[in-house]
Amino acid sequence: MKKALLVIDVQNEYFTGKLKVTYPSNSLDNILKVMDYAKENNMITIIVQHTGSDGNTFIRKSNEWEIHPKILEKSCDYIIEKTKPSSFYKTNLEEILIKEDIDEVIISGYMTQMCCDTTARDAFHKGYNVKFLSDATGTIDVSNDIGTINSEDLHKATLIAQSLGFSKVISSEDFMKICL
Repeated sequence: MKKALLVIDVQNEYFTGKLKVTYPSNSLDNILKVMDYAKENNMITIIVQHTGSDGNTFIRKSNEWEIHPKILEKSCDYIIEKTKPSSFYKTNLEEILIKEDIDEVIISGYMTQMCCDTTARDAFHKGYNVKFLSDATGTIDVSNDIGTINSEDLHKATLIAQSLGFSKVISSEDFMKICL
């Protein structure tokens, strides 16, 4: 089975912008580790960069829109840009996966409940096997008209939903042990 690591939206917006990721606290370190692992094991790595349309976040060419510098230090095979939560929506991601003969995608990045979750669901519906890295994804506290949820509970709820059939949810350590 040929695998591709998706590094979704690891951009400065989540570190210095309006959407500071708070859980899990070691998510960036784990993303960097799995990127190294992917490189060492000849796995395709695809960085996904979000461009916002609301004018408030991920503003093209702003510092917050830029990919985190530690991510750019790592090896990758492709960088794609998206404008919606799914990394598949109006991008060439599926073309790349077909070209590279990929049948499994590994989900890492931000935010757990939004772009990572949506991309994982779309990948599942397109017939890909999906692994969702529980500690190499992360999120923020959310409060809106519907209610309030802290980042840890939101992260865990999303992982539980993913594990119901969309993805195999595993830690980055377990991924690196079992996924050659």
